[in-house]
Amino acid sequence: MRPLILALVLTVGTLPVLAADKTEIMSVDQSFSDMAAKVGTRAAFEHYLAADAIKLDGGSHPRHGHDAILPTLGELSPDVSLTWTPRDGKVASSGDLAYTWGTYVLRRVSDGETRLSYGKYTTIWEKRNGDWKAILDMGNPSPGPYPD
Repeated sequence: MRPLILALVLTVGTLPVLAADKTEIMSVDQSFSDMAAKVGTRAAFEHYLAADAIKLDGGSHPRHGHDAILPTLGELSPDVSLTWTPRDGKVASSGDLAYTWGTYVLRRVSDGETRLSYGKYTTIWEKRNGDWKAILDMGNPSPGPYPD
């Protein structure tokens, strides 16, 4: 009976750590989005993407690494903005691998008219030297806004 109680106490004792880890990765993803809104999508991706990251987006071939990914993000003009909202995520029990998923809005202003495109994304994160880095990022369009 005592080993069972000890196992239960040890298991329950680790739960707040896992919740804190989820809070941390969700905060990192939100900071990534906030940075994109403040200083631009390319700068945010340059900061948060691992140098060896892979980008998988609908309608294009996989892109491997900063040299292949960042130039495609530089194509966003001042009339285009990308923002996203992390919806959920999970951290591995090892504490060094995680994922987040969420929804995004791509805004385009042309001739005074704003057009919105919606989509969803998944980002796989790895903790490297104490910092979370996106090692795989993928997104694809949705038929409309996410039903909150």
